[in-house]
Amino acid sequence: MEDLTLHDGIASEEISEPFQCCVCLDLLYKPVVLSCGHISCFWCVHKSMDLLRESHCPLCRHPYSHFPVICQMLHFLLLKLYPVAYNRRENQILEEEIETGIYSPQFNAQASNHSGDPASLSTVDFESTTSSDPSSIRKGEPCADMELSNCDSQCQEKKYLQVSVADVLCLACNQLLFRPIVLNCGHVYCESCIIVPAGEMLKCQVCQTLHPRGFPKVCLALDHLLEERFLKEYMLRRDALQLKQVDLKHERPTIYSIESGKQGDNLPRSSDRRSKNVHVGVGCDSCGILPIVGDRYRCKDCVEKIGFDLCGDCYNTQSKLPGRFNQQHTPDHKFDIVKLSKTHILHNMLRLVAVRLEDNSTAILVDADASEDSGSESPSPALPSDSQENAESSSAPTVASADGGEDQTGFHSTT
Repeated sequence: MEDLTLHDGIASEEISEPFQCCVCLDLLYKPVVLSCGHISCFWCVHKSMDLLRESHCPLCRHPYSHFPVICQMLHFLLLKLYPVAYNRRENQILEEEIETGIYSPQFNAQASNHSGDPASLSTVDFESTTSSDPSSIRKGEPCADMELSNCDSQCQEKKYLQVSVADVLCLACNQLLFRPIVLNCGHVYCESCIIVPAGEMLKCQVCQTLHPRGFPKVCLALDHLLEERFLKEYMLRRDALQLKQVDLKHERPTIYSIESGKQGDNLPRSSDRRSKNVHVGVGCDSCGILPIVGDRYRCKDCVEKIGFDLCGDCYNTQSKLPGRFNQQHTPDHKFDIVKLSKTHILHNMLRLVAVRLEDNSTAILVDADASEDSGSESPSPALPSDSQENAESSSAPTVASADGGEDQTGFHSTT
């Protein structure tokens, strides 16, 4: 993959290869970092996840089962590095979201310090917006009022120079990130700042959410940018950490327990097609696991097409995290438990196979119960599972009725 150069009027930006999405081959937009350290766009990851079992990174095939939260630090960093291209991508994606009625999280520009506070997510009620002009919705957001024709080379240079060490600080040590690790919640730490006692799961120090399944790998794309952009500071960090490791050689705490990483990971593997109680195509809006295995709780009050679902663990811990698709969910909303019958499980499997045979690219998985109430649907690609093992995921309610009855799950092709 070569560096991508975009020309918009008199302005041009050369996008370095590490920040080109491996799926859409365009500039990363609302970047999501997988546990293997590779980065893709929010929607590209969502559309490439498997509906039935664990998913795999499109680059290295590393397995994962949770849809990560957008990394806000990378989001605002890319906005500063490539303002013209990022603005173009924002317009492009927003038009697609308006067309489908399903939206990605919206960020408060004032919270660009990537603190990770859920308050930095601004839930915009697109459903009640009558205007179909994306620019009217984006008013006030970064670069929203900047016309491409007016964003000349001086403007781009100013934006680029605005990137500072303050934009790439570790949330633990508050210093320049060194060998950065991005957790499932989207927060970023130095690899050396993550300490996990033996027998426990990795927990984010900011939002206190557990990181599922193992210790994440270094995000090399970000690490290389840090070394290139802040060489002096990066070398100082490296030397300081090397000295620290020597000092702590004989008293260093346990960094990670492999056994602890196995907790909470009960998704069916690629070779296991007999797993029961799998809510096909339905993901948890809190931890991001897809598909939900076991108990599933669906919000009765959320009216968005994508719906709002929680797995049993997140429901029992009374998760207060916002939805992953800009839902207007609040803590006072009520939930129904969704149960699956054997007939319903077989029905879903047959329908999914039918879609994969009919359409080799994309499909939409719809929950009949939710569609009766609010027209719930979510986009889901149907790719050959054995060759690609990737199908679009949905964190939308998709497979079962709240009373456990047999409802009809529908698929519709998209272009």
